[in-house]
Amino acid sequence: MNYKKFIFILTFSTSILFSFYVNAVEFRGVGSETYTGTKTTKKINATLEIAKNKACKNAFDKYVQGMEESKRMIFENIQGPIYQNLNEYLTCETIVEENIDKKKKKVTVVMKANIDETRLDIEIKKNSKVFSTSSDDKSKLAMIFFSRTIDAQRTYDERVSKKTKTTTGVDINEEETDTGITSSTTETSSTETGGSKLKKADASVYKVDDNDTVKIEAAMKEIFTKARFEPMSGKRLVRKKWRELRQEIVESLESGGSIPEEARWDIEDILIDKRISYVVFAYFDVGVPEKDPATGSQMIAVALNYAEIMNLGGSNPVSLGTISGVQMKGKGVNNDIAKNNAIAATSKETGKRIVALINSKGLN
Repeated sequence: MNYKKFIFILTFSTSILFSFYVNAVEFRGVGSETYTGTKTTKKINATLEIAKNKACKNAFDKYVQGMEESKRMIFENIQGPIYQNLNEYLTCETIVEENIDKKKKKVTVVMKANIDETRLDIEIKKNSKVFSTSSDDKSKLAMIFFSRTIDAQRTYDERVSKKTKTTTGVDINEEETDTGITSSTTETSSTETGGSKLKKADASVYKVDDNDTVKIEAAMKEIFTKARFEPMSGKRLVRKKWRELRQEIVESLESGGSIPEEARWDIEDILIDKRISYVVFAYFDVGVPEKDPATGSQMIAVALNYAEIMNLGGSNPVSLGTISGVQMKGKGVNNDIAKNNAIAATSKETGKRIVALINSKGLN
């Protein structure tokens, strides 16, 4: 009985510890402090503690510097209480390197800090205006998402253009002899060669996949709901005109273009009439399957090509900003699993950035 109880406690404790480190990010910081007078063990230990605290703060500062811009804007408004209680947001106990300079009377230390990113994200969300609104008055956010896959790609070789120039001339040679002047004519020719290379851009043909779009919406909806928005399907909100609008958008995306402005304007007008607060237009590109050389697993990359967040709360729609360049790779025993993993990872990261961008504007 005691043995089973011990195993339970050990497993439970390990789960908590593992859970923390899964949500933690590691940074290393450097701190230095000097002492005066004669070197003693007590004095060195006291100086070391000060240096360690400085190193831990330096590690946290590095983390803050790497924050996404819109997230950092909110953090800066609440950073005072966080810095005052820094130990609640990180674990910083491991000394990586320690140096005592007797000549300069200086102690320098490098510390490893594990920062609880989840807890910080919670604090940031709690201080956004959308979080502080009542549950009956959440901002409605419409999603207009598309996913496309490369269906075919035409590669063009370099076209070589050759040029030849031939010049013909006549040389006349005159020579005086005993009988008079004789002359001879010689025809000469010279050839110049050259040319240039012309490379035509490769052309890709895309295929819009509604099944992948549904998966993207599901992953993003989870992020938006946790951020206390009310996510809504854009196509349902504009369903009376969706068939016509979808055809126009798909034709553009499958030919390598983007979501046409005219279609966006029509969608925005309908959503304004329905009192929707925000609309997000976004399209994602699903890459070609490949094999991971290290494991042999299937691997697929999914990238956010473009996303724009529009505020529909005023008299005219206003862009809050654009996001692009989010790319994640997924792995799996087959292409479907690899693709689903990549879609989930890319969608969730995109959703976090969209939420941070909206919150940073402080409009809700």
